[in-house]
Amino acid sequence: MRVEIIDDTEGRGPATVYPRAENYVDLRENPRAVERIAPARKHLPLRGFLAAVNSPDSSFSSASVSTQSDSQAGVTAGEAYEFASQARLVFAEPSLNFEQDRYVDLTAGLKDLLERDSGDAMRAVLRISPCDFPAQKRRGYCLNIRLVAHGVSAEQAEMRWGLGLARVQQALLFSARALRQQPGE
Repeated sequence: MRVEIIDDTEGRGPATVYPRAENYVDLRENPRAVERIAPARKHLPLRGFLAAVNSPDSSFSSASVSTQSDSQAGVTAGEAYEFASQARLVFAEPSLNFEQDRYVDLTAGLKDLLERDSGDAMRAVLRISPCDFPAQKRRGYCLNIRLVAHGVSAEQAEMRWGLGLARVQQALLFSARALRQQPGE
């Protein structure tokens, strides 16, 4: 998997707001609310991903998710279909969202874990972005993960995406566990 890290903390556009005022579903508080998220109802791998990253064992909370299918994808070795998702995450412990180094360490660890597979059928973009936290009246950071899988058919692209999303989920949970075990935690 090819992985790109983008530090957009000096971004010129509007910051993400967490939690969003409209249509926000707190899956840490109410795991069954995943039924209210249309892409999670449609795509079982996304449902599993959301359940895992919002579980009590996880260090994260999801801010938003979306999926996209495209038959006009850039042709890579004859693979003209792509399936993609985007997930925006924050740390479940609010104070960690104001430490940029946490996100830098997290993305570096994710990149290391995800690039161990040398396949070109998938790519991930890990973007550290500014995020406003109205409850704390502060600006901090969030992690936007875009995962794109290519295939010779729409079905193959979606299947590869599901497998890639499971790898991202495992890498997130492993990285979070490693960050929690650092001295001073």
